[in-house]
Amino acid sequence: MGFGFNRASTRQLTSASFVPTRSQRRQQILLGALSGIVFAGLGIAVFYLFAPDAESVRQLSSARTELSRLAKRYDERELELRMTGAKTLELERQIEILNQRIREQQDEIAFYRKAKETRKQKE
Repeated sequence: MGFGFNRASTRQLTSASFVPTRSQRRQQILLGALSGIVFAGLGIAVFYLFAPDAESVRQLSSARTELSRLAKRYDERELELRMTGAKTLELERQIEILNQRIREQQDEIAFYRKAKETRKQKE
């Protein structure tokens, strides 16, 4: 049961070492140089395709940093505004208390004046 292959003749093919000729060496060098140029061109093309994306990523990162800074500043200003509102309400409350005391004092003064006038009239 043979396939028509002679074992001795096929072994001779593998026992001999492969030595490329000059034209094959030139082809290999040219093929290597050509593939190097193609890969370099692809690398440059990829760089130029994705370089704008890298710039937009930097811009996005910068915008996020700016947004974070502005949000923090907004929170600080909002806190200041609330504090100012609370101080204003407290001062208005204190003014109302002082005005009430002034009215009470004026009422007392009016009472003492009337009492003094009534005393003078009785004398």
